[in-house]
Amino acid sequence: MLIPSGGGGGDISSVISRDLFEQLLKHRNDAVCEGKGFYSYDAFVSAAKSFGAFGNTGDAVTRKERGCCFSLSQTSHETTGGWPTAPDGPYAWGYCFVQEQGNPVDYCVPDQEWPCVPGKNNYNYGPAGRAIGVDLLNNPNVVAADPIISFKTALWFWMTPQSPKPSCHDVITGSWTPSDADKSAGRVPGYGVITNIINGGIECDKGSNPEADDRVRFYKRYCDIMGIGNYNYGPAGRAIGVDLLNNPNAVAADPIISFKTTLWFWMTPQSPKPSCHDVITGRWTPSDADKSAGRVPGYGVITNIINGGIECDKGSNLEADDRVGFYKRYCDIMGIGYGNNLDCSNQRPFA
Repeated sequence: MLIPSGGGGGDISSVISRDLFEQLLKHRNDAVCEGKGFYSYDAFVSAAKSFGAFGNTGDAVTRKERGCCFSLSQTSHETTGGWPTAPDGPYAWGYCFVQEQGNPVDYCVPDQEWPCVPGKNNYNYGPAGRAIGVDLLNNPNVVAADPIISFKTALWFWMTPQSPKPSCHDVITGSWTPSDADKSAGRVPGYGVITNIINGGIECDKGSNPEADDRVRFYKRYCDIMGIGNYNYGPAGRAIGVDLLNNPNAVAADPIISFKTTLWFWMTPQSPKPSCHDVITGRWTPSDADKSAGRVPGYGVITNIINGGIECDKGSNLEADDRVGFYKRYCDIMGIGYGNNLDCSNQRPFA
């Protein structure tokens, strides 16, 4: 194949299980989604087999959760059907549509090697089609008709550098080293440069904007579900003056840095989540949406902030109960009361 296999072994099903796929893309088959029934787990696994390095390169975090979390969150933004008051939040509605929503730009780019067929688009269709063995220039509509081809074209884009842009895959696996020009332009390793590769001309270097923010919130939701915690190494490192993106192992090597990152997380709100500090000091006032989701002041919402996607809204579970057990022991030692709302068993996670 065009893309060689990585060194991790196994196919994508060992990284993204069927159950996890359903949890990440929870509402894609709802009746209100035009793409209902299109994006199947089996199609995803079948397509990924053509790109052996996808989810199969680097250490355990990079090879598994992080590569898939990055890619699925970006494509979820492009196909989202979520709205602010959607069940389970707006970021549980990725892959609701088969085609990009909004006002896509004209993708008929003048190109001698890959010219547009009259009345059809050609953006990436020539090289992508050649790579996956399908004539997409003359049959671009097959991308929206065949789910395996749809996933293959998305994975081709993810895995393939298009100069001067690196591939998204090379960025997240650490294979890309930014040039001096990249650094001076602010293009450094991290989730942001993935957005830049995909849609930088529209979403980047414009301050905060809803489109780029939407991508980040999909990413954070998927990270929470998959139990990936170091998505905040960039802002945490900046706050404490340490380059944690390029030196994440410093957290486990330097006890002062380890405590600093923990305290940064405790003290810092990450929208839509309040900071843990604001919750326990009474500075957080739950919104109507918080209240309807069961998120009210107490120890339970702290667990929700930290790991709600895995431990909350699932009834009693060992992980959340363990947190409460530690809390009660420390309260007893310090001679203070427990307060109310200790668990998050009936709280929906933050979006």
